[in-house]
Amino acid sequence: MRHITLTLAILFALSISAIRATAQEAAPSPIPDDFVQAVADSADRARNTISQEQDALMAYLHAEQMTPQRRAEAEQQAEAIRQHAHDLHRYLREAVESHADSPATSQLLLRFKQLLGLDFLAQFMATYPHADLPELAGLREELAIEAKKQPGAELIDFELPDEVGAMHRLSEYIGHGHYVLVDFWASWCGPCRQEMPHVVAAYERFHERGFDILGLSLDNNREAWLRAVAELGMSWPQLSDLRGWQSLAAQTYHVHAIPFTLLFDPEGKVVASNLRGDALTEKLLELIGE
Repeated sequence: MRHITLTLAILFALSISAIRATAQEAAPSPIPDDFVQAVADSADRARNTISQEQDALMAYLHAEQMTPQRRAEAEQQAEAIRQHAHDLHRYLREAVESHADSPATSQLLLRFKQLLGLDFLAQFMATYPHADLPELAGLREELAIEAKKQPGAELIDFELPDEVGAMHRLSEYIGHGHYVLVDFWASWCGPCRQEMPHVVAAYERFHERGFDILGLSLDNNREAWLRAVAELGMSWPQLSDLRGWQSLAAQTYHVHAIPFTLLFDPEGKVVASNLRGDALTEKLLELIGE
């Protein structure tokens, strides 16, 4: 079996999802500023080059059986691509910051949203004098939702059915004196299934000391959902409207990748998000203790 090392795993999880997602975004209206157009053209060329380099690396990985030498060469190629992606991210952010007073910069924000990243965009939009432009309405809405995932944010309440169809609001489970992990997952999600033993272990270790979990499944098949709950030993409450990515849960919190988690404190405010593996245990030890 061919092995993809940690460097490659990180590369393909981050670079491909960020760089190629932007290629699928609808092109914005023509950019009216020569500088902004030049930045967009340069970024597009760099993005296309990175995409070609990734394709070449994937072909190299699948061309023949991996040997230590080929694996080392693949590592070098992956590191070069990672550096190119880093350079592109930095180039775009510096270009945006250097023209923070131009309304035309809004076109870069939209065109390269995924590459710029929501954290950067939130900071930039907070002081951008043209943040109220109509074309940025969607971005403002998305950033407002992202703010609801940050520490200190209040719960966004909504209602979903449980395994037998009974309706429940999230507020039934959150804000009642316990720490609660809201876990967005699905039976068809490989990374979710790989992560679940960590979640089960955390539940068994901390539940009696005030830690609960609420599962929000993005399944669309009831039998597969319930089978996975049993197979993975998930003994906490589960809710799902069986609408997949169109689930009210995913739409409300703008969840575009799973597993994704939100940890709420006993008062119902966000403590942390997207805790995975040992990070969940470490956070619970910090909050609850051994």
